[in-house]
Amino acid sequence: MKILNLNEGSFPINISMEVDDIGIPNIGKLRRNLIFKAEISKISKNLYKCDGKVEGEFIDRCQNCLENTDLYISSSIDVAIKDKSELLGDSSGQNQTHYQNLEYFDLKQFIEEEVAILYPDIVKCEQECLEKELVQEKEKNLPFKKIRDLIE
Repeated sequence: MKILNLNEGSFPINISMEVDDIGIPNIGKLRRNLIFKAEISKISKNLYKCDGKVEGEFIDRCQNCLENTDLYISSSIDVAIKDKSELLGDSSGQNQTHYQNLEYFDLKQFIEEEVAILYPDIVKCEQECLEKELVQEKEKNLPFKKIRDLIE
């Protein structure tokens, strides 16, 4: 994967790449290549900003019925990037900050962290997956329903 030295070079850096393998535990498998497009800008000496977009399609299991289901993620990225040496002393209060060694900035690690944040905690095949199953159970508990329907 690409390693960048953010301490050197000209900015902005435009990145457009496809990732075919994600090493994030407990998420589905990529169905197609993950598309990552971004621009890294230098704000100050040790502060960078990444604006871009990530899109991907995964195969995962529904946590209710355990059937395979397709999951599509697409989101914009708006993240500050700082050197990992500033992690403990940072008092800026920014929620969207990525810390990494700026001299050896690993794009794959950055992309994987963004996907891990975007990936849903609960995977369902349908919005009403659980409710649909409950309705079917209620219908099974009426053994004389057809007879009652004929009488009425």
